[in-house]
Amino acid sequence: MPQQSHTSERIVIVGGGFAGLSSAVRLAQAGLPVTVLEQSKLGYAASTRNQGWLQSGAWFAPHHPQLARLCYDSLQETLQFCPGCVEPGYGSMIYISSSEQSALDGCTQAFEQVGLPYDRLSAIELDQSLPTVAPQQRRSGLRLPDRAFRPEVLLSDLAAAARNSGVEIRSETHVDRLLVEDGAVSGVSVRSQEQIRARMVILAAGTSSGLSFSQLFEPSAGRQSDYQLVNLKTHLRLVRPEVNCDPFCVIDAVGVNHLPHFGTSVFGTSRWKVVAPSDDEQIDADEARLLDAQLDLLFPDGLGADHEVQDWAGTTVQAMHVDQIQPGDAPLPTIIDHSLEPCRVDNVISIFPGRATLWSHLAEKVRVTVLDCLGSRSVETARPPWSVTKP
Repeated sequence: MPQQSHTSERIVIVGGGFAGLSSAVRLAQAGLPVTVLEQSKLGYAASTRNQGWLQSGAWFAPHHPQLARLCYDSLQETLQFCPGCVEPGYGSMIYISSSEQSALDGCTQAFEQVGLPYDRLSAIELDQSLPTVAPQQRRSGLRLPDRAFRPEVLLSDLAAAARNSGVEIRSETHVDRLLVEDGAVSGVSVRSQEQIRARMVILAAGTSSGLSFSQLFEPSAGRQSDYQLVNLKTHLRLVRPEVNCDPFCVIDAVGVNHLPHFGTSVFGTSRWKVVAPSDDEQIDADEARLLDAQLDLLFPDGLGADHEVQDWAGTTVQAMHVDQIQPGDAPLPTIIDHSLEPCRVDNVISIFPGRATLWSHLAEKVRVTVLDCLGSRSVETARPPWSVTKP
């Protein structure tokens, strides 16, 4: 007979990445008992396998100022909470263009409207910071606050904050199904044949949420969801030893970018390819060739025969609201309350951060949403450990 844990007041969070752990901290600070269940190691998927880019919002500022502002605020909170997650020895991100400085004027106007600090770089400063990049590809440049960071360090600090707040964290614990009684989730079942009772379940497993709990996202007759799950694949290239330069992002064309990490360089583009729901991580030959072409422009003399190159692809999922036009273009943090969806199942929500940088903003939205659902909005909650004191 399955073992049961009758902690009906407990909040169970499925997924131990940035989104799950930070949400757990805020809910525990509100006085709720919280358990985080992770099917593998903490942060195994998107949280620790991304490119390691803390975005300032500069990339989104010209067309999506709201998202840019959220990114900048979350960047400040990340640096306040975990300064050790920043890759040591490197400057902040340089946005470069093959055009003259005047071509960047539209960008700087957007930065100023959002409140993003930036510095214009002279030709000499660009030579010093990006010595291996072809001069014709960096005719102008701006330095912004984006940073290369170590996701595993941030994840470790979030896990510590969660435990210090009283959160129970269980890794290597695979949730195989939700327990549903009379149209409401009452807990989860794990492969060890244990049933964990819960007042509410939060799905924070990214791609796995859509694959493992697909019934929550299925339309019903005559009624469509306000959200669509969009599976996106991006292609990255690791080069070892590293290219000797600061992190940079090319604002022209497909927006190739470079993030240095302890003796390696990771290159990617701003392209996200829409794919079918899957955990497939096969390299797309066309995307690899596109990256080849961009790197040939940046490094016409090559990277050297002694460099080791490794390509990989990663898939993430975004919950796009019906009024969002382009998948991957403006990924805002999203919370789906499944009691309001076609499936109409109470006591379960799904959360999607949009961009890794936005974890702290999502955590606050989760706290407000859960307290509203429980009728406890008036509960006083301590300040989050990543709170930035405003001057």
